[in-house]
Amino acid sequence: MTNSVGNDSSQCKQSGFTLIELVIVIIILGILAVVAAPKFINLKSDAYASSMQGVAAAINSGKIMVYSACVISTSCDETKGIATGNGLGNSIIVQGQSITLAYGYPRHTSAGIARLINIADNNDGGEFNITTYDINDRPGLRIRPNADYATNKCEIRYSQPLAAGEQPLVEVNIDDC
Repeated sequence: MTNSVGNDSSQCKQSGFTLIELVIVIIILGILAVVAAPKFINLKSDAYASSMQGVAAAINSGKIMVYSACVISTSCDETKGIATGNGLGNSIIVQGQSITLAYGYPRHTSAGIARLINIADNNDGGEFNITTYDINDRPGLRIRPNADYATNKCEIRYSQPLAAGEQPLVEVNIDDC
């Protein structure tokens, strides 16, 4: 009978990774990082674009809601522009807020469309840059995310109607957010 104590070197096997295996894993992880990093970096622009889509949707639904409320209200006249008596035109109360109107739609002011959709300029503690514009004699309100964007790169433009029966102009440009 032979007695085996276990000091045979053929039974002792080391386990672990070789240097080549570790280098290959590091190279694969590096390649994945290079491929995946731009997708994560792009999330900021996607967030701005999504935020602006939300603003555009709020503007479109808000303008229809206000116009409908004006049409059925006895104290609102959708045929009046902005130059009545005090120069403010009509106004209507929506959720406790007075919204100034032009031809039954919200005006392109902070007391009009910006108040209706409850956004504020970053100077007033809001999350957007809100400025006015005039393109081809069509004035309006420009809404951008609170970031550094050139004109027409990532913005929503809202312009009130210029005559009775006309709808407001809502332009969405979020391709370069």
